[in-house]
Amino acid sequence: MDADTGEPQPEPARSQPTEPPRPPTQLFLGVIVWSDDVEEDPTVIADRNPVTLARVMATTIHEMMDDSPAFEGATEFLESHPSPMEWEWPRDVDDWLEELREATPYPAFSFHQIPTVGGADGTNRTVVNRYLEQALREREHDLTGDVGPAHTGSHTSERADPARET
Repeated sequence: MDADTGEPQPEPARSQPTEPPRPPTQLFLGVIVWSDDVEEDPTVIADRNPVTLARVMATTIHEMMDDSPAFEGATEFLESHPSPMEWEWPRDVDDWLEELREATPYPAFSFHQIPTVGGADGTNRTVVNRYLEQALREREHDLTGDVGPAHTGSHTSERADPARET
């Protein structure tokens, strides 16, 4: 009953129990390598949505190229290609990134899809760790051409299979 009017109050609506939100099954990573200087750390950006990731990556690269005179040909490239404000569709971002890749070796960028769930505890840590370890080995090899003692087996012909655990 309502204390002010003395009238009965309607019963509150009962909602159906909802499932708790599920974590994403994969995460998308973007890596930007700014130069061939091995002492300079790359920029790593993650997002659950690959379209959002591509836009953030392209915008980050655009801003860095615009702010730094270190990138040879950057001014010409930026003047002859649309700015982030002009990108309307995901295809505009993709085109910009591909044209950048063709125009200059740095900044270089890559996209990766990483599994995040699947094991008995919901994390599939073994597979994720194996995948990340393999990706790190491949990147080290690409940068140095050297295979250190921690690298066992063939690292270029075999990729970690995120769907298979041994």
